[in-house]
Amino acid sequence: MEEFNWALRSAELDELKTTGLKFTWNNMRSGTAAISKKLDRALGNWQWFKHFGDSYAHTSNSGISDHSPISIQLMQQVQPSGRPFKFLNFWADHPQFLNIVRSEWDKPYEGSPLKRIQLKLKGLKYQLKKLCTRPDSETANLRQMLKNVQLDLDEKPNDVDLKNQEIRLKNDLAISARNEGAFFKQKSRIQWLKEGDSNTVFFHRVAKVRQSKNHIAKILNEHGAWLESQQDIAQAGVEYFKNLFDHQGRHMQKVDDYPKRLWADHSNLLGSPDTRNEVVKDFSTLNPNKAPDPDGYNG
Repeated sequence: MEEFNWALRSAELDELKTTGLKFTWNNMRSGTAAISKKLDRALGNWQWFKHFGDSYAHTSNSGISDHSPISIQLMQQVQPSGRPFKFLNFWADHPQFLNIVRSEWDKPYEGSPLKRIQLKLKGLKYQLKKLCTRPDSETANLRQMLKNVQLDLDEKPNDVDLKNQEIRLKNDLAISARNEGAFFKQKSRIQWLKEGDSNTVFFHRVAKVRQSKNHIAKILNEHGAWLESQQDIAQAGVEYFKNLFDHQGRHMQKVDDYPKRLWADHSNLLGSPDTRNEVVKDFSTLNPNKAPDPDGYNG
């Protein structure tokens, strides 16, 4: 098994998202002698996930064989109708970032302190979205612009304007490439490697594989029917959680029914207001690369 895993890593192969049966092989025996294993897998390399990111494998019934057949379903990539907001870490390096945050934070809002913070964060989303959200596209454009300028410089080596333009584009490209590395590192959720230009390709590959595995190709609803269209899958999710939370839960005892188990000084300590140092300490220990909360902000 160790040699097999080494071969997969060497060939840069990863398992496709799989639906259907859990086990792909059985020894065709019954009782305590029966053995079932997952021996068969559908694998893909980087180019596969790049061009067929929404594909998935399906394991069918084995019939009279001891192995289950695996079919690969190729699906046309569907662009989501609306992408939810997610804070991009490289925004914090933008020269106008602090001014944008400060401008939004100084706006007056009504309501409780938590409500005002919620409204400030919501308003900040619209301002941050105006910044670059796809540094990979920006980097590609800057590379092409720099290439064109350098071709012109080859014909006009003494042109001062072209030389200044080349210097500016080189600086912009270096910043954009650094942002691109941070962007794909954040999408890959890799925690053990620092971002950098040399790691951008690796982060991009991990992000594409992760995106492919997270894609829901089809779902089994409560009636036992498989749903494959994105609209049906979304509606099934809404109905599931609606039924889950609409269901009348079992009766819970009132909190007052439980005996008190805290000393008075402990109770007073729990009810005391948080100090500024405690809040700063708690925020400073948060992982800036953790998965974003429902509001789109991480850390």
